[in-house]
Amino acid sequence: MAEQVNQRIEGMINELEQMKRTNLYDDVEIKEISRKRKEFEYRIQRRLKEKDDFVQYIAFELTLLEDISLRRRQAKLTEKRKDIEYSIAKRLNKVFKQFVYRYQNDVAIYFEYIKFCQSVGFDFAVSAILGQMLQIHGDKPKMWQMASKWESKEQNNLENARNFLLKGIHRHPDSEILYWDLFEIELMIAFKAENEEEKEKYLKRAEVVWRSGMKNIPDVNYLFKLCDLSMKYGIDDATTNSIKEEIWNKRTEKNVWAYIANKELEGFHWAEIEEFATEQFNYPQEVNNYIAVYEKALKLFPDETLCTKYIHGLLGIKDSLCSELQKISTVKHAWNYGHENGLLTSEMYAFGISMLKLEDEIAKDELTEILDQAITKNPQYRQLWEEKILLNKSDEKKMLSLLQEAGKSLNSEDSLALWNFMFDIIDSNVVFKACFEKFRTCDNAILLSLKPKLLRKMYEHHGLKATRQIYEEFIRTPPTQVELHKVMIEIEMSQDKPTLKNVRKCYEAFVQHHGTNNIKVWMDYMDFEQTNGSAANVPAVHRRAIGVLEKKFVDDFIKAQMLSKLK
Repeated sequence: MAEQVNQRIEGMINELEQMKRTNLYDDVEIKEISRKRKEFEYRIQRRLKEKDDFVQYIAFELTLLEDISLRRRQAKLTEKRKDIEYSIAKRLNKVFKQFVYRYQNDVAIYFEYIKFCQSVGFDFAVSAILGQMLQIHGDKPKMWQMASKWESKEQNNLENARNFLLKGIHRHPDSEILYWDLFEIELMIAFKAENEEEKEKYLKRAEVVWRSGMKNIPDVNYLFKLCDLSMKYGIDDATTNSIKEEIWNKRTEKNVWAYIANKELEGFHWAEIEEFATEQFNYPQEVNNYIAVYEKALKLFPDETLCTKYIHGLLGIKDSLCSELQKISTVKHAWNYGHENGLLTSEMYAFGISMLKLEDEIAKDELTEILDQAITKNPQYRQLWEEKILLNKSDEKKMLSLLQEAGKSLNSEDSLALWNFMFDIIDSNVVFKACFEKFRTCDNAILLSLKPKLLRKMYEHHGLKATRQIYEEFIRTPPTQVELHKVMIEIEMSQDKPTLKNVRKCYEAFVQHHGTNNIKVWMDYMDFEQTNGSAANVPAVHRRAIGVLEKKFVDDFIKAQMLSKLK
């Protein structure tokens, strides 16, 4: 191994000498380059090689090439490129070959090799690399597609690209991507044909391709992509019409209707839809056709997903096709159609209700009716209950009744969110008090989560005295949240003249409930006494903390206390 490494190092001597002669690198830098290369050579020649050995060697040489290029530009040097850069590129090519041979199953290495060849102008080697890759990875259709794309995009060689795809299809007769790409290649060749006779020949080849694919690929999405490609090139109406006819013949699938409707918006018309596209709206013809196709489809396939696509498609109409007012009108029309036929999802109901409220064109009774229908269909959707509670904000009994009714259908997380929502929108003290009484009957999870918010709301609506009473009630029925005590302390400290007795009472409750495993509770208590209370009380609180905290927290508490003193 040592002899082989030395031979390879000797082969680098000339380029190192040229680097020195051209003053690209000094003696110290050249010595370091030589040392690093020798180290890398030993690593890739040893018996137990690792992928990272090759990766680091290649990365080093590529970085060196970039640095040489930069130094040349700075020094305005052009000579000896063949002796330096070309020599490095040749050696790197050999390292890549060794790398690929060693790790043939790693597809990424082949493409890194191809990128390298492109960067140094070794384009002639790429076809051979692709051939080698396909010998190993020909079982993957994507590899044939990539080889074809290289020939068509990088080499501009459509015939070679076509041959790769034909071989790939021979091996993978049910691969959509290979048929699509071959069909596109045939269209591109036809597009570049010099006369009509040649063009006709290539178009016939394209027809053979897509019809052959149909025999092996039953998925209608295969035809959609073919149709898109044919429309994109637009060189032969006969080909496009043939594919459109096949798509229409598969109209027993609901996706066909969605596809045709979207194409109508793009200006590609299906004559077959004219038999039911009779109702005319005050919109452009493309939009009228879109609406007609979708509403016919929804009669055949009453499906929520299809109705959602119908509405989304109208939301995405291009500004060049219709005005903003027309767009809003079409969306309202589609939403109403879905509502009347029971085809709206809970999300679409929420969207539509927001839209109607924004337009401010709907009466309360009508909105109530819509919400009732939506909730009957989707009782687990919290946003609908929120809308209904908001609609009855002024009716305390109705709000509470709705809250109770919603609790039967919603999970605990959504029930909690609904309680939060209701407390946020309450303005009246009377309503708040009634809601609070109702809140007492909730399950423990909701009670525990809402206690801090209720303290704040109680303070906003009924003042400090009522808040202290509720706090007393809460701490008598543990467990309590850390946040609950913090909120009460914050309220007490926010007074113009805080009553230290009441603040201490909160801290005492705090440490009673959370003092065994929460260091910060004690730190905050001592900080309060030091800053706002009586500094003489701090040692007593410190001793209590050491006595109450679990043993595993005591050391951390002492450290935290020492650090706070240093600060």
